[in-house]
Amino acid sequence: MSHYYEFDQNLDRSEFEISFDLHGQSFQLFSSAGVFSKEGLDTGSRILIEAVLDHALPSHNVLDLGCGIGVIGVALAHFWKCPVVGIDPNSQACYLANKNYARYQIDATVHENDHIEEDLGLFDTIVLNPPIRTGKKVIYSLFEQSARHLTQDGSLWIVIRKQHGAQSAWDYLQSLGLTCKRVVRDKGFWVIQATKTN
Repeated sequence: MSHYYEFDQNLDRSEFEISFDLHGQSFQLFSSAGVFSKEGLDTGSRILIEAVLDHALPSHNVLDLGCGIGVIGVALAHFWKCPVVGIDPNSQACYLANKNYARYQIDATVHENDHIEEDLGLFDTIVLNPPIRTGKKVIYSLFEQSARHLTQDGSLWIVIRKQHGAQSAWDYLQSLGLTCKRVVRDKGFWVIQATKTN
């Protein structure tokens, strides 16, 4: 059985559009089969985007880790007028993310990868809706990589259901030397801001 983290070449690549509203702005993005939340903005991503927009200062640069079709990056870059780097291992998602960034004239680069390359440098803001089905080993590796790629006082923002290990994620992020704050608790989801403070 295929799932979004690795694109199934046998799936229909026909494109369609999804629409959603955030902070009074309407967005229309390209989507297709074989990508995460293909038919609309998923609850976790919506809660994460709204939490970041409500509680973070505008960033100079954003890394959208596991960017999918670019939903989070498009939204943050639209409101913050900042460049975005998107990373995702799914080739179809990367293709669509590039189209969606271009549609909104966002200064963005997309990397088809399952990790953060060391030469990408440091980011003020990293956002991640973790790919829960990949398991704790993969997700915690993404946490570790994110911690290494934060600027001083930069933050990793994640959204995770309490039942999917929110408390364990919190504990692990703190073990990496990040200072954690639960910014939002909504519909069973936690939004955690993990900041590099030393």
